[in-house]
Amino acid sequence: MRTMTKFALAATVATVAVPLALHYWNMSGGEDPLGDTLRTYGFVPINPPSNLMEVGSLYYVDPEVREFKAICHADKADLDGAVVSSRSWEMQENLERNGRFNTGVKIDLGWVISGSADKDYVVKVRASLNDVMIEEIPLGANLQIFTKLMSKPQCNEVAMQYLHGGGYVCQGQKILQATAEYKLDRDAQDKLTASAKASSDEIKSLVKLAVESQSDQSVVDKGGRLFAGAALKYGVSMNPRCIAPPDGRFWRVLPRTPLDRAKNFLLFNVVEPMLPSRPDNVQLAAQETRTAERTK
Repeated sequence: MRTMTKFALAATVATVAVPLALHYWNMSGGEDPLGDTLRTYGFVPINPPSNLMEVGSLYYVDPEVREFKAICHADKADLDGAVVSSRSWEMQENLERNGRFNTGVKIDLGWVISGSADKDYVVKVRASLNDVMIEEIPLGANLQIFTKLMSKPQCNEVAMQYLHGGGYVCQGQKILQATAEYKLDRDAQDKLTASAKASSDEIKSLVKLAVESQSDQSVVDKGGRLFAGAALKYGVSMNPRCIAPPDGRFWRVLPRTPLDRAKNFLLFNVVEPMLPSRPDNVQLAAQETRTAERTK
């Protein structure tokens, strides 16, 4: 019976693995220079960037690792003295060079181009990250915060519910905060410099107005460069291991690639349900419940 179960399991995995991996691989298409650069440093992009996420807090992460929903926020008193902040000049240089991203802001500058051939000359405003700051909390301090959060009935209940929701329940461990600098495409800058009727200051004013009106971002001029008026959080890194269900057989680790997503889908949705529950997981869940009750 055990041998037949292994053969059935292998056949199921082989049947599902290849098309599923190809499906996820095809879904990963599209240019995302900022996201690609952030991922090389172990960060997941926060879309849209905001200041809502923080280290120590618990989040539900969807299976595609694109959306984060807060479950419980860490108490500020527990974060004081535990969070370390540092600049990363090497990362900032890499993000400036390779992480330029499309802001979604467009400007029609055809009227400032000499001649009539480019009367509908629409250009895109791009951005790169500056003043990169990393916030990090050690795993030991994060464990203490996690234990305290999970001792709260409402936090524990929601976390347990979402463990079976098809995604992940994870704790924030690192946050990348930065300030965006807005620029036109290089080819657009060269073309405007060569044949524009307007001055560079006038074009810069148009860029500033377009960003503020189309993205709800304030823009400030610093030394002739346009920056966002406030720093935002652009990337997050969770604890290396997220929470696993009490009857789970595999560690929950956020996927970094389409192949990782396919592998996790197979492990959690195909393989794991076919395996018997681990008694030690049940005992561990009971022990965690007793510990939580004693700390109330």
